[in-house]
Amino acid sequence: MKKRLTLSLLQNSLRHNPDQMVEILEKVLRMSGDDVSHLHGLLQQTSLSSIIRASSIVTARLQFLTVLEHLVFDEETYGLVGERDHLHKILERELWVFGEEYNMMRSSEIGLTRMLEHHRRAIGWDPTPDGPVYQLSGRRGRVDLMLSANSTEHDRVRHLVIELKAPDVDADRDQANQLDDYMQTVLNDPRFANIDTTWDFYLVVRNIKDRLKPQLRQAGQPEGLYSQPTSYEHAKVRVWVRTWSEILREAKQRLEFVKSGIEHNPSLEQALDYLRSRHGDLIPDQLRHAPPLPQPRPDGAHDAAV
Repeated sequence: MKKRLTLSLLQNSLRHNPDQMVEILEKVLRMSGDDVSHLHGLLQQTSLSSIIRASSIVTARLQFLTVLEHLVFDEETYGLVGERDHLHKILERELWVFGEEYNMMRSSEIGLTRMLEHHRRAIGWDPTPDGPVYQLSGRRGRVDLMLSANSTEHDRVRHLVIELKAPDVDADRDQANQLDDYMQTVLNDPRFANIDTTWDFYLVVRNIKDRLKPQLRQAGQPEGLYSQPTSYEHAKVRVWVRTWSEILREAKQRLEFVKSGIEHNPSLEQALDYLRSRHGDLIPDQLRHAPPLPQPRPDGAHDAAV
């Protein structure tokens, strides 16, 4: 009965999706004996659907890293990518880029009062504030992204607050001081106080201006650290200036082992196809459609090289 059902399903698939099924069957038939044994062993522990989903996630992530690098570094592209309209909204769907651990809580485009609510909820306190939160200057503030994680190390809650800049904006002291102002708010408002909390504020940019670089490369400090209070009894709080090169390198390193296992190195065109299918509603119009392929000349001749 089971064999007849399997045969019936294969026949049905060949009837409705012949090209796909033929390709799948050809690849299965070309598998070595060891690969078949490994697959059989995996299927004793999990389902084929689960294996396919896991591989699909890794493949999609590798494609996204390829296209993100293109968006923020390609000379013909990065000027088209806006901070809020494009980059911010795309990354809301791909927050794994900043670390798998930041999956506990997330908030986007929130004011400092909402940031306080997010923090208090994460540590298990009553999140209802007894009044608004202001910067030391008396102004209100807004953060792009706030991610939180439960850390197994020392039983801490970790907050990552991210300020994104469009790829054509280079980091200067003004942008870094914006994050420093948020840090000072956390330090000076007792409603944020919690000894088991770590705050990291990231300014994420494509380039850093030369006059800011010396402050980010001080002896005895991690590169990129902009500000860290020497002593504060209620929390660990730091401000960083990070480049997309660093963020992308770290994300690629986390996927490197699986990437080598599935032997997938996406081309730019594959990555752009992923961008259009996953984020087509958020990308600049110029990237929404693939450029037409060059057509051969009727006489079969080729254009002379320029």
